[in-house]
Amino acid sequence: MEERNTLLINQSTIIFPLGSFQEIEDELILKADKIIVDHVDQALHRGALKKLTGEGQLSENNIFATLGELAVGKKDADDLSQGITLCIPIGTGAMDVAIAGEVYRRALEKGMGYAFDFEA
Repeated sequence: MEERNTLLINQSTIIFPLGSFQEIEDELILKADKIIVDHVDQALHRGALKKLTGEGQLSENNIFATLGELAVGKKDADDLSQGITLCIPIGTGAMDVAIAGEVYRRALEKGMGYAFDFEA
């Protein structure tokens, strides 16, 4: 994305740059009104935010919330309707396991899943 394309982004947009490296330009990251991550330290030192963090242009102070804070209501998700919101989920093993557990529990409740014996 070239910098001129950054200007075309609507002021009520949520962006999820998915990938392993940096999928969006620094200008867009710096233009974001809110940055949401799953894990602050990991997000600042990997992927899209790594370069700007290393250059001192981005820090923990620039992070609006974590996904966990939004999920439990510690931060107001309604506040995301205005401005450009950048959501950068790096991925954490603990979150993957927690989500898988919840999906499994709901599947069992609906009679859709079954128990798997890992020791068999």
